[in-house]
Amino acid sequence: MANRFQKEIVTNQLTLTTAIILSVAFWIAGYMIRPVADLPETIGAYAIYAILGYMLIVINRTFAIIRIRASFQTVIFLLLTSILPNIHLVNKGCIVAFLCLVSMFLIFQSYQMERSSGLLFHAFLLWSVGCLLIPKIVWIIPYLWFICNVFKTLDLKSLLASIFGFSIPLALYAVYDYFFYQNANLIAKATEVISLEDLSVATSQLALVTTLIFLLVIQLVSSFHSIMFSMEEKVQTRCYLQFLMVFVPILLVIAICNLSDAWQIIPIMLPGISLLFGHFATLSNSKLSNRVFIAVFICIIPVFLINLLF
Repeated sequence: MANRFQKEIVTNQLTLTTAIILSVAFWIAGYMIRPVADLPETIGAYAIYAILGYMLIVINRTFAIIRIRASFQTVIFLLLTSILPNIHLVNKGCIVAFLCLVSMFLIFQSYQMERSSGLLFHAFLLWSVGCLLIPKIVWIIPYLWFICNVFKTLDLKSLLASIFGFSIPLALYAVYDYFFYQNANLIAKATEVISLEDLSVATSQLALVTTLIFLLVIQLVSSFHSIMFSMEEKVQTRCYLQFLMVFVPILLVIAICNLSDAWQIIPIMLPGISLLFGHFATLSNSKLSNRVFIAVFICIIPVFLINLLF
């Protein structure tokens, strides 16, 4: 029964359509019971997440991370975004998530490319803009350079291009801030990068803690599967999966250390989690994996209710 259920969900042509209908229902319920923005902004936020979901299909079709169903990661993404009413608004998080996906596409495209300086210039320029919006994510930049080296795409020219691309938005912002605010905003952003928050406030944020635990479990399960069965994939696909397996936990740690901005960091995590769990769901077929698959879908309802009520 479990095997048939997972296979039917993953391979059914109507799964994406059903996920869209369910996500709209969740968004309507969230707006009716606990609105976090007015109706136009809520619709705008849904449109942004729908675009991100489509971008995940483009990424998967381009790089073949999930071979069986090119759209299943979008099913997961739409469901995860829909059960979190706190992100149903246009904020820095969804904007940076868009920048992140475009940057990820460029970095993936640079895999073993001899002339990758142009791609890395634009990829790091986008991340620089993201860092201006959410300063804490600057801690990901060293890992991006590391992964570019793993992809065998980082030489002196491409390294300098990435540094130059990353510096341009920062330099422009520094000039603007100097003339209008005497660099007060830039100093505040730099201070925010190294600041840590008191984690004791988490005890009063049940919805946030539940969400982070839920996402952590999905991440661990998906990563464990990818590690165990990575040899069945091409080397290039393994590199992409390994990137995601580290990228998401870094964001998770940043969110935990910066709880006040966690709801803005979560949208950046969701595309990576969706790709990893989509890979797990489409390629696993054991009794244990089927039970985990069903358990994750069952947990969607209580996670949604907790986010709705607390």
